[in-house]
Amino acid sequence: IQSQGPQKYCVLGTRHCSFLHQTIIELLAYALVLSGNHVYTSGAAGTHSAAIKGGLRAERPDLLTVVLPQSMDKQPPEIQELLKDVTDIITMPQNDEMSLDLASRICNSYLLSQTDQLISFAFHDSSTVNEATAEAKKLDMLVTALYLD
Repeated sequence: IQSQGPQKYCVLGTRHCSFLHQTIIELLAYALVLSGNHVYTSGAAGTHSAAIKGGLRAERPDLLTVVLPQSMDKQPPEIQELLKDVTDIITMPQNDEMSLDLASRICNSYLLSQTDQLISFAFHDSSTVNEATAEAKKLDMLVTALYLD
């Protein structure tokens, strides 16, 4: 984590992960931010909320960026509550009329364009996350894909 100097990490993954997986993701984001890396993620439950919690726990708000696929109003109440403590939030209200699936794909592409490395947490049939992983590989990013099944 520390040998290459600060990096920009994109953490993406499934909404459907166990408490243990969420704890691991939170600890990873915490460690990344504590060591001076910038963590970028989206705003869904599961992987993203765990990454947000870890980033916030490190108390370096300048090293946590959350990009929402749609406007804040389209986010579930528990995510809106979590995001109250995040200082760097980018919303995409232009995607409000799109399906969440399409808006998420656009959001993931934006996240990849802002970062150096991708860490993904998915099931083998998680199409949106796996598409982002394939896109990151095409961009010659360093990709770490962790499968939960």
